[in-house]
Amino acid sequence: MTENEIKELGFVIYEATDISPAQLEVTSRQINYWIDHGVIPFAEKQQSIDGVDDEKINKTKWIRLNLAQAVWVCLVKELISYNVSVENLKELARNIWQKPREDKYADKVFEKLIQNRKKILSEKTVFTLEQNLGDEMLMEHYFRTIINPFTDLLKSAILDEKLPHSMVYVPSNNEHTFLEEGSELIQKIGSSYLMHAMISIPIVPLVAKVLAVDYGNTKKDLIYITDIERQIRDIIVFKKPKYVEVAFENNHIKPIVITENHKTREDLTRFFMEHKIERGSKLLIEIRATDNYKITLVK
Repeated sequence: MTENEIKELGFVIYEATDISPAQLEVTSRQINYWIDHGVIPFAEKQQSIDGVDDEKINKTKWIRLNLAQAVWVCLVKELISYNVSVENLKELARNIWQKPREDKYADKVFEKLIQNRKKILSEKTVFTLEQNLGDEMLMEHYFRTIINPFTDLLKSAILDEKLPHSMVYVPSNNEHTFLEEGSELIQKIGSSYLMHAMISIPIVPLVAKVLAVDYGNTKKDLIYITDIERQIRDIIVFKKPKYVEVAFENNHIKPIVITENHKTREDLTRFFMEHKIERGSKLLIEIRATDNYKITLVK
């Protein structure tokens, strides 16, 4: 991706608060309870506000989440299904969201980017980072809130096909660690984790579930997918064929079959995340019968 596209991806992850908890199959009562108990940090709960129009009706300010918060909500749901208590989830949320803020994790990320200026970023961007790093109010109330190992994991999961991208959680002592980019499991988690039962939650399916919400939005420019991926998305999501087979030339990757009975957007998102279609690839579309497509991707 270009530097500008990476910045736009950051906007999608951190700032675009347009995901409803209902789209993640979470009720208003659940999300408000989690926010009240510190399980979902930095999210505003549902509020009733007085109307200002002629009818003087009461209006509701609905909860909207950005991508990082939405994936965290999905992760919370997973952990609750393993009977993790709200108190443990509150502590875990603090360790994942608040502790990196206190440790100034974002500052260290900026410092590393500035040191590697010639490899990654333009001089203009480096200058902006240096200015931001010197602005204590901006760092404390914005960047340290949104940049942490968890949000870095989400960016890696979207941009990088290497697996695993997972969170390993130990219920007995509420410890966790993140695995990404093919890191060795035993080396990463350390010997202390081997003394207790662990839960490993893959991140890619959770990110795919959240991104699938975007796939049905015709007005939104999805900067994290290529033109080829966008064309495939348009066929599957908007034409809604009954049967689609997506294959790579020479069958070097197992084809994916999507039928009208599948959760097509979620399946498609996971396919894109796991296989990463190269820019410049060509798309061959074969219409076999009514509502029956074969799409072949050629490098």
